[in-house]
Amino acid sequence: MDDDDFIMRQIKSFAEGFGMMVGKKGANKTEIVYEQQQNQNGKIYTDIDNLLLHQKYEEAIHYVYAQKFELDKSSYYSLGQWLIKKLSMIPEVDSQMLSEFVINMKKYQGPVD
Repeated sequence: MDDDDFIMRQIKSFAEGFGMMVGKKGANKTEIVYEQQQNQNGKIYTDIDNLLLHQKYEEAIHYVYAQKFELDKSSYYSLGQWLIKKLSMIPEVDSQMLSEFVINMKKYQGPVD
C-alpha cells in the first residue's frame, strides 16, 4: 500500500466516523450529518428513549416486540431486558403492563441451563 492509499483510507475512516458537515450557502449555521449504518442497534435504543421521554410506555413495549424478527435472539432479549430496567425506574408505568412484558420476555428467553 502506498502513501496515497493510506491517506485516502484515513480520510475515509475519519469521514465515516465523524459525519459530513453540511451548510447552506449564506446560512450562519453548519449542520453535521452522521451516516447511519444499516442494522445499527443504536437507533432502536434512541427511538425507545424518545418514546419513554414522551411517556409512551406501551408504545415502547410494542416497539420492542416489533424488533423480534429484526434482531437476533440475543440482541432482542438484551433489548427487552434494557427496557424492563428503564420502565422499572418510572413510577408512572402501569405495573400490570410491565409484569406482562417481563413474563413475555422470560418466555422468549427459554429454559435456563
